Amino acid sequence: MRSVAEGGRPTPEERPRLWEDVLSSGRDIIFRPQVFFQGMPLTEGYLRPVLFASTVFLIVLAYNVVLVATGLPFPNGQEGKDNVPPWDALLKVPVLYAFWILGLFLGSVLLHLSFKLLKGKAAFQGTFRLFAYSTVANLLSLVPLFGQYLSTVYALILIMFGGRYVHGLSGPRSIAAPLLPALLVWAVLFTLIYTGVLPLEKLKEGLRH
Repeated sequence: MRSVAEGGRPTPEERPRLWEDVLSSGRDIIFRPQVFFQGMPLTEGYLRPVLFASTVFLIVLAYNVVLVATGLPFPNGQEGKDNVPPWDALLKVPVLYAFWILGLFLGSVLLHLSFKLLKGKAAFQGTFRLFAYSTVANLLSLVPLFGQYLSTVYALILIMFGGRYVHGLSGPRSIAAPLLPALLVWAVLFTLIYTGVLPLEKLKEGLRH
């Protein structure tokens, strides 16, 4: 493997410590996503990307716990609930975190299948790493009113960069890669609603809560 000085991906000896890596990765993927994905190691395990995604989870969680504790409205405009003890939200953290990690792996599997369908070159670990680091887009969900939309769009953009630089896909293929799983999910959801398996009113009620 070539070193960074030689124009390649960083060797294990050149990698920063874990928390330094979280900070530097967050900065680079926000401001220089092309450079980040070009230099991102593809075969150094899952610890660093999981730690990075977990940090994003904790930031978003802490922000929402503050809103719950103060009764302030959420960024999407939903009103906070009065008199909700913050520890009630904290008790749900282990379950929420488990779903977060499960979502990382399941999302990576769907995305990897999409990349492979489009002739992507990287192994699953490369897909997982680019998906985990792309979770930084969730921080945009903290922006009032339009945060959820900004977060979704930016996540797609980051995954497109990942498809191009990690999987070696062309521009159109890298754009199609994250859209295929999204279309599949929407198709399944529409089918469940249309057949009555998932009543629309119950879905709306669940989204409100």
